[in-house]
Amino acid sequence: MHNANENPGGPTGTFLVERTSGEKVARQVARAIVRDIIELGMGEGAPLPPEPVMLSQYKIGRPTLREALRILEVNGLITIKPGRSGGPRVRRSDTRDLARLLALQFGSRRVTYADVNSARRAIEPTLARLAAQNATETERQQLAELLHRTEEVTPNEAFAESDTFHLSVAVASHEPVLAPLCMALQLVLGPLRIGHEESWTNLLGEHIPIGEAIIRGAAAEAEALMTAHMNHYPASHPDQNQIVDWE
Repeated sequence: MHNANENPGGPTGTFLVERTSGEKVARQVARAIVRDIIELGMGEGAPLPPEPVMLSQYKIGRPTLREALRILEVNGLITIKPGRSGGPRVRRSDTRDLARLLALQFGSRRVTYADVNSARRAIEPTLARLAAQNATETERQQLAELLHRTEEVTPNEAFAESDTFHLSVAVASHEPVLAPLCMALQLVLGPLRIGHEESWTNLLGEHIPIGEAIIRGAAAEAEALMTAHMNHYPASHPDQNQIVDWE
């Protein structure tokens, strides 16, 4: 963590509050803690230093530190366990955390499910193209196995199977920003799509040519096929104009 006796810039650099930035000190501290977690390579479950140590390192008061830790906890970046053997520990944030934050922001801005679906339609073709270019042999084999079982999917399984396919394409794209964003948008759209299983069954067949193009490495073809597919996906129904909510 930051140490005032070391040179700034590295994981043990000096933390200085930017008083003129207008940003709350607790948020600056939260960002510094995240930077240190990354630079020190702290993995899932790793404990943060004891409170007295962090107070000294960041040269802040206890209320500010606790607010900073609360910010990180709310955003899914740490867990805080009470008790003598507790304290803050590193937590690996997942796509569900991002989806929750996006849904809250979207709801406050009166974004509709149709708006979210439009954004997803714009991203998915790019991910399909990148998947065709970047997928590993293992990922191509896994995609082939997924396509092989498509014809055996029951109507009750269609919703989950469709999500699995699009998740596989996103992962295979190896795109560090658009892939997790698109997966989060897929989760945000979940309430819109549940209960319309018959629509997803009709769309599963379109996954096969898309997947085959990705497996062959045909990037332009995969992108074009995904563009056409997303114009049908998900099927339109009255709920699409509702304001985004998160349950």
